[in-house]
Order: sequence, then C-alpha cells, then structure tokens
Amino acid sequence: MNASPLPFIDRPENLTDRVLRAIRDSIVDRTLSPGSRVSEAQVAAMLNVSKTPVREALLRLKHVGLVEPCERGLQVVRPSVGAIRDAYEFRAGLERTSSWYAANRADSRERERLVHLARQSLKAAEAHEAAAFRRHDRDFHHTIAAASRNAVLAQSIDDALVLTSVLRERDVPASQDSVSCAHEHVSIAQAVLAGQAERAAQLMSDHVLHVMSIVLAAHTNAEPETSA
Repeated sequence: MNASPLPFIDRPENLTDRVLRAIRDSIVDRTLSPGSRVSEAQVAAMLNVSKTPVREALLRLKHVGLVEPCERGLQVVRPSVGAIRDAYEFRAGLERTSSWYAANRADSRERERLVHLARQSLKAAEAHEAAAFRRHDRDFHHTIAAASRNAVLAQSIDDALVLTSVLRERDVPASQDSVSCAHEHVSIAQAVLAGQAERAAQLMSDHVLHVMSIVLAAHTNAEPETSA
C-alpha cells in the first residue's frame, strides 16, 4: 500500500463518511491499486483519525464489494468480467424498481429536477467535461432513488452506485459513450415527468445494462480474461 496521503473530502455528513469517500477516491485514482492490501492502521494514520471510523468505512466497503478478504486482512477488489456483470445486473434490477416508484411518487419539484439534471448531464457530455458529467450522473440516479420514497431501496441503490461508479471511473476512460448515456437520462426523466412508470422502469434497466456493456468492453480490451 502506497504511503502517500489520501485525498480528503471537506464537510461531509460525518467522520465515517469522510473516511469512506477518501478510500473510495483513492481506489478510483489507483492510489490504492487493484489487489493492494488495505490496512486499517495505515489508513487511520494517513487520515489522522482513530481506527473506529476506518473500521466502519471498510466494513461498508466490504459490504458494497470494493474491498474483499485476503490472507492478511482486506484488499482492493480486482476488476473482472464476473464482478462487473454481477454489480451492474444487480443495480439494473434495483433501479428499474426505483424508476417505477419514482414515476408514481415523485413530486413536481423532483420531476423538474430530474429533467434539469438529465439535460445538464447531456450538456457536460457534449462538452467533454467528464467530471461534470459524472457529478450530474450521480445526482440524477440518487434523485430517482430518493423519489421512490423507499428508504431501503434507496440505500441499496446508493451501495450499488458506489461500486459501479468506481468500476467505471477507475477502469473505463471517458468517451463519447457518455453522450448516448446522457440522452438516455433525458428519456428516463421525460418518462418520470409524464408519470409513465412502465416506460421509465424499462428505460432505466436498458440504460444501466448499456453502461455495463461499455465497462465490460473496456475491461475486455484492456485485459482479456479467460473466464467469468
């Protein structure tokens, strides 16, 4: 594990969230490389915090699937066809359901926000602003999850988004595929705006599986694999 300082996020909700985000970002930028061991004591020292929030953050990241048990504790998950497929298929099912509920339960402000975020994601994608696109993309999916009015579902989606966003941001370079994904955001938002639950659910499932195909193709091109 590299001893360089981990990036820290200012003023999130609590200390465990700060630690979790710091570890997540270090996995994305490969400060913590795939397969590297994650030491509770080392992370605590680097972030100048006690072991308790680090332990809590690593437990959640283990539950999410970003770190996994190894012989001497935990290590950063390595990309694989099976891991990518499992993560995105799980997310597709969750978000299909949340989109159906959002189309039925979202208030007018949430519907308008979804349309706004979808359009902003398209604007950022067309301008090749990868960071802005990712920010609007995350906000779009979180807004739909919140609009489902189902706290258990929203938490599960949040965990799935943490995993899939890392797999995509870490292992897939920004590309023109973001434009087609943003157009899909617009279609989903319009379906939710119109209260078309079945259409919103199908469009969301198709969208997540489309992103899965992008990530799988990039992974296969970068590192061919013999098994799933």
